[in-house]
Amino acid sequence: MINFGDYTALIRSLDNKSLELLGIALVLYYISTLIYALRWKIVLAGMGENIPVLDLLKVTLSSIFVNNITPMSRGGGEILRVTWVSKKHKIPLTLSTVSIVYERIMEIIPVMFLLLLAITYFATHLLSIAAIFVIFILLIWLKWEDLIKISTKLLKIRLTPEELIKMSALKKKPSLNILAISLSSMAWTLEIARLKLIALAFGWNPSIGFLAIISLANLVFGLMAFTPGGLGIVEGGLFGTLTYFGIPSTLAISITLIERFISYVLSTIVGFLVLIISGGIELWKALKSH
Repeated sequence: MINFGDYTALIRSLDNKSLELLGIALVLYYISTLIYALRWKIVLAGMGENIPVLDLLKVTLSSIFVNNITPMSRGGGEILRVTWVSKKHKIPLTLSTVSIVYERIMEIIPVMFLLLLAITYFATHLLSIAAIFVIFILLIWLKWEDLIKISTKLLKIRLTPEELIKMSALKKKPSLNILAISLSSMAWTLEIARLKLIALAFGWNPSIGFLAIISLANLVFGLMAFTPGGLGIVEGGLFGTLTYFGIPSTLAISITLIERFISYVLSTIVGFLVLIISGGIELWKALKSH
């Protein structure tokens, strides 16, 4: 049972050094957002479309707000991204849709590496695990077309035969694939670093393997959530994961609330402000009406 008196005391115990760590964690969150915008720019550029990264950053921040207030993970936000660049930058809906799906596929590899790190927390046969990881990467490359079909089904996106051809053609651009995977990996690395800084702020120094478990738990509960932005489900899942592995409840809830304050509360506020300033509010209202 959570002792809120202990929790309050833990929060009050934060000194200037701890607050500094939390400030850096906040900065890392928005650096990750910038990396996602840069990745999107590179993907679109690989398809022959040149959009300033600042514009894509505005769309990305606004999409986070929409994700956080609409049911199902990334549902409304992805629709906003596709529609925004298609309407405001005159990009064919086909290309903008393909770019989003391609981004998600490129995240599979760093997520699998994250899973590899999480497994190392329990396992000792690292060579065998690494071999499995390499085989998985090769399967992604060899079964690229099948992966596209699976991804579109999971994301509930219907691609036309023309769009499927464009997606398959991206396999022939190794520099694009390497850049997209590298940027995705950087973003996930920053997420682990953010969790590390939050933990350190409360005097806890978890291993990289354990942080990988927490990141995966966040991802899984976020994908499973049917509430806006995973509200309630992600917090419960993260808190439950921490306490399951023996983390004291007061520390677990402190880390959970700070993490969600950064990734949900502040991101929602910032995203809403960017949506208004960037003139996307009318577009969002139009999407809501449909």
